[in-house]
Amino acid sequence: MKRLVVALVLSGFVAASAYAAEMEFGAVDSNGDGMVTMDEATAAGWEWTDEQFSAVDADGNGTLDEEEFKTAVAD
Repeated sequence: MKRLVVALVLSGFVAASAYAAEMEFGAVDSNGDGMVTMDEATAAGWEWTDEQFSAVDADGNGTLDEEEFKTAVAD
């Protein structure tokens, strides 16, 4: 029973953090185009270096889509 409770609590944290990242993405994507630029991230208070931003920009297009953003905030 104790393991079940721990598993449920942990799954709740994972779901909550995924939801938080999704909500944060919408707030950071200030122009609503579905992409986050370094300027948008900086304006929203994220303190990423160019190297950190580039490291999670998997497709190398200079912006983060929602999945790339979730990867960035998970670190």
